[in-house]
Amino acid sequence: MRAVILAAGDGGRLGPQTSTLPKPLIPVAGRPLIEFTLDALVAAGVSEVVVVTGHLEDQLRPAVEASAAGRVPVTFVANPRFHYGASLSLRAAREACGDAPFLLLMADHLLSAAIVQALMAAARAEGESLVAADSEPWPHDYVDEATRLRFAPGTALVTAIGKHVSPWDALDTGAFLLAPEAWEAVDASPEDCELSVIFGELARRGMLRAVDVSGASWYDVDTAADLEAARRLIAAGEAR
Repeated sequence: MRAVILAAGDGGRLGPQTSTLPKPLIPVAGRPLIEFTLDALVAAGVSEVVVVTGHLEDQLRPAVEASAAGRVPVTFVANPRFHYGASLSLRAAREACGDAPFLLLMADHLLSAAIVQALMAAARAEGESLVAADSEPWPHDYVDEATRLRFAPGTALVTAIGKHVSPWDALDTGAFLLAPEAWEAVDASPEDCELSVIFGELARRGMLRAVDVSGASWYDVDTAADLEAARRLIAAGEAR
């Protein structure tokens, strides 16, 4: 299965750290942030990785090529409008994805192979897309920044997704398996928007289901505080 990693953004919330270094190359425990995702994909047995680049892509591409060399084939597509919504990065990957299901991952999420494997192993109804969901308790300050999921009662069918969803049932780990029909939701959404708008459209159509990955290791790095927390968790062997 092919995996797409969105790595085009400028990482503005990390301030001066990303003015001269792409966010996916920010070091965590001595390794580039994106390398944790590449490791997870290799361990899960993906056949190809597509990386969407933008900000400082002249630095990002050779670093990713070096990390992936001999492990998994990597191709790159550029999003020259990376200053706008992440939907434009997803749209940039459309031709590379073809008509097959694909994994969609974010370059700024520490991610374990267990999450990727759970998505790949989950059974899907025709046209259904999947989101890896964590229903375990998290600190309130983390939840305030996280993307939340709400399910239809008694099911794993996602009915709402976003940072302000309340009540909510689980957190979105930033890992998806998208069916080809997901492009219909992309087409139905504004060209320039956040991914949650597209996934919200999938949920509205009853085409997005959660896969429980509670207990698997992951962490979303958006701010300097997140970065320090991720470094501490990795050092302690407790990243989630």
